[in-house]
Amino acid sequence: MAERDIILSLDIGTSNIKLAAVDKRGEIVRLHKRALRLKCPQPGYQEICPTELWDDIESLFKSTCEGIESRIAALGISTHRSTFITWERDTDNYLHNFITWADQRAQKMCDNWNNAYIVRIGQSILQAVGTVVGSTHMICIANFKVQSANAMMRLKWVMENIAAAKPLHDKGNLCFGTLDTWIIYKLTGKATWATDYTNAAATGLYDMWGDRWCPAMSWVFSLPFGALPEVRNSNASFGQISSELNLGFSAPIHGILADQQASVFGNHLFEEGDVKLSLGTSIACDRLTGSYVHPVAMSVYPQIAWRLAGSEIVYMAESMTMELRGKYLDWLVSAKLVDSIKEINNIALSVKSSETPLFIKKDGVNEKPIEEFMVEKSNCTNAHFVRAVMEAHVFRAKILLDDVFDFYGRTDKIIVDGGASSSQFILESLCAVTGIDVYRSNCVEGALMGAFYVTGLGLGWWNTLEDIKLFTELTQISPLKEEDGCTLLEKFKKWKTLTNY
Repeated sequence: MAERDIILSLDIGTSNIKLAAVDKRGEIVRLHKRALRLKCPQPGYQEICPTELWDDIESLFKSTCEGIESRIAALGISTHRSTFITWERDTDNYLHNFITWADQRAQKMCDNWNNAYIVRIGQSILQAVGTVVGSTHMICIANFKVQSANAMMRLKWVMENIAAAKPLHDKGNLCFGTLDTWIIYKLTGKATWATDYTNAAATGLYDMWGDRWCPAMSWVFSLPFGALPEVRNSNASFGQISSELNLGFSAPIHGILADQQASVFGNHLFEEGDVKLSLGTSIACDRLTGSYVHPVAMSVYPQIAWRLAGSEIVYMAESMTMELRGKYLDWLVSAKLVDSIKEINNIALSVKSSETPLFIKKDGVNEKPIEEFMVEKSNCTNAHFVRAVMEAHVFRAKILLDDVFDFYGRTDKIIVDGGASSSQFILESLCAVTGIDVYRSNCVEGALMGAFYVTGLGLGWWNTLEDIKLFTELTQISPLKEEDGCTLLEKFKKWKTLTNY
């Protein structure tokens, strides 16, 4: 019998589905990926067809696992957060496609709620009382703004607009699941209907203080409390992959983390005060706060980082873009400003920052030529436009870092990962404009590796987080040369004013 020395790590990101086979040394033996097939049936809508998603997942399992089936010890899963689906418990019929975190169909409902007079009065009272009694829980609720990126208002939209939803819930026959919950449910042949703490907290429906799904939230927003899954530790057992799926193997599912939390874990940031910046499809800054729950739900939001068996919940504070900023780098290729994304680093360095315009576009449809979003663009070439887009990427990252630093003070260093971290220009510019030591992680696939490590802990491959730190490798980045660094800082101030961040 072959040694079971491989963990499969599945990552459903905002843009791609990836499946890796990772051995005990933490080395990726195989990695296959597919583009995530998104659907936009109406303006502002963003969905995923569950049938297409399952077909892609099955295909990845078969291509990745061929020939190594007997070596597979377990599966770990990382998914982007707050994307969800509902289905009928008895028949497994879906009521709708997955509604992604970037979907905007409930934005008007969010605005109406946040601006409601009675809501603002109630929150003012809570703010005053919470300040007097020193309750971070009350202060957090007082500052809470309903966001479409959380699941709650999109779930409310489902209950009000999908005819079958309420009758099924009234009969106790409605199931709600985020991506991880649905994948577990499918892989275990309906035996496990559960999620982990990180994915539960990201929905906005979980009470991080009461350590349970929040009945008050369910009552206030008229949400289907009985349709919510069980919540387990991130390294708990989530059941066995069913042999009836004919994947060629059966193994336990032993680790679940939401994507940003998995990326933090995969980069071995375990200490309170550790800060990581993710430069992926979206940009996120995460700071571990230990046992402390961040009280303000505005520019910096409280999240559960993870909960491991035998340990208390670890929290983090997060500042994140709702914009898909990474798509702008891809836009450089589709707009034919560059032939390949690999070229952008050298092209950006071929022109001076002092001659480069400001790219001021916020997220939205790329309905106009890219140069239409440039300010002070006279006598500019494509190279100047490329550099402007990359500088804007750096500026947006600095905004997120500053948001976190405003609450917790500046840190000595930050760890950076994600696709854009491969750009030396972006990291050198970030180092120059922030004045902080920037380190590139060797862990390019942070979310995949986070799911791997937490699953290994569940299996007993490692006993402590210190054991995992042995895999850490970092590369320190030098700042862009001084004259460009000074120019960047001045440009950032102007860019911030023009973009109204």
